[in-house]
Amino acid sequence: MGSLFLIRHAQASYGQADYDRLSSRGETQAAALTGPIGGATWDQVYRGPHVRHRQTAELGGVGHATVIDELAEYPAFAMVQQFLPRLVAEDPRFAELTKSPTRELTNLAFKTVLGRWMRDEWHNEGVERVGAFAARVRAGLDRVLLDVGSGARIAVVTSAGPIGVAIGLVFGASEQHMVRTSLVVRNASITELAFRSRNFGWNPDSVSLVSFNSIHHLPAELHTEY
Repeated sequence: MGSLFLIRHAQASYGQADYDRLSSRGETQAAALTGPIGGATWDQVYRGPHVRHRQTAELGGVGHATVIDELAEYPAFAMVQQFLPRLVAEDPRFAELTKSPTRELTNLAFKTVLGRWMRDEWHNEGVERVGAFAARVRAGLDRVLLDVGSGARIAVVTSAGPIGVAIGLVFGASEQHMVRTSLVVRNASITELAFRSRNFGWNPDSVSLVSFNSIHHLPAELHTEY
């Protein structure tokens, strides 16, 4: 049996113009990963393409990581931008997002849009659909497992969305429930999967969940989901 450790990036700069970088708290979270993963022996290390993935891998001490573009997060900001007119038409209070946005209203807008998107109720050409997102992540997982041998220990630094897809694939969940699962994945958490390598990539019948969303390495004040 091989082991695949899915590590969510540490806290990014939520609410800032440049979201895709770790916050000061995120840097502390990432450094705390050096205990459970930094000193481990890995056969392969991979990460998604975002800056927050790279920073988490570097501060977490996992060494050089091969970039897997397919393990990028779902297009959250593009969703809100593209669907804002539709959101305002449904609920006029969201018009304030273009004038004096608050954190609370922004959060509510995101959750509303995400709900429509993950149920595939809202879509347009400018936003990756939920089915395409899940298929992309599965392709990334295929690349990872095709690249390693039997019994390999693998670390993957990615985002909550791809981790939700991986868990959903293990249990045959719908795409909607894959994304719902991602909403509880905490920053700098570790999810462990066991797999049997048969040289044909990701096969749900050969992958099992060992542990989910572990944050035992983080003190309570570093527990975050955004």
